Amino acid sequence: MPTYLLAWNPKRWDWDNLTEMSDAVRDGEKTAGRWSCGRSRRLQIGDRVFVIRLGEHPKGIFASGTIAKRPYEDRHWDDKKATAGETCYLVEVQFDTLLEPGVDQILPRESLNTSPFSSMHWDTQMSGVAIPDEVAEQLEKLWVNYATGHSVWIPEEVVEATPIFEGALNRISVNAYERNSEARRKCIAHYGTSCSICGFDFRQAYGVVGKYLIHVHHLRQLAEIGKEYQIDPIRDLRPVCPNCHAIIHRRKPAYSVKEVQAFLRDCNQD
Repeated sequence: MPTYLLAWNPKRWDWDNLTEMSDAVRDGEKTAGRWSCGRSRRLQIGDRVFVIRLGEHPKGIFASGTIAKRPYEDRHWDDKKATAGETCYLVEVQFDTLLEPGVDQILPRESLNTSPFSSMHWDTQMSGVAIPDEVAEQLEKLWVNYATGHSVWIPEEVVEATPIFEGALNRISVNAYERNSEARRKCIAHYGTSCSICGFDFRQAYGVVGKYLIHVHHLRQLAEIGKEYQIDPIRDLRPVCPNCHAIIHRRKPAYSVKEVQAFLRDCNQD
């Protein structure tokens, strides 16, 4: 699938309704916005796009979606240039993920400095730059942790741990099985964002900064299946907090939700 990079520099344009749009996307509402694509007219309906924040920290990728309307010429997004009669090409983007930099954890710009991402020029001054297929494929895998709202990655299968003699760091290679953001959304829409094991709710505990923060646990372990399968978000998924999620994976095969619930009951009865 053709994939393109769109850029946002807060120093040049103030996205004043970003919070409202981000909340709408998380709520599963159909949310679109128009975006400059430079002078490019290559983007087609259905093409994949990522949006990167540049210019000031935090820098990194914070949104993704698909093209809903092909490039068209309209008044320039910069008010001064528009007043001078300048135009630009715009596209309409249907967002599937829209994080709020400074509130949500976004994919850091520094994460893109290693291969294969380093072959792409991320600090672009224009939007509509094509992302090579091999880079886009790996970006999708890296992005899924942010798109699904997982603030803590719990690898289900460690393949190897290779020491790097720079400080006390270890490089961990894992099998990162694909997570589907739409399945996550449907699971949360049905069960809510409270932990299905202990009842913990990030929003109640931390306020707005904890809104929508919850892990989604696969009752049927993807690492054991080892292949793509059709998921039922209501039957196969449960929202769990990071603590309970960590306990679930303290054993292999993983503990069940009911087993961890029993652990809590037994401790509370002591």
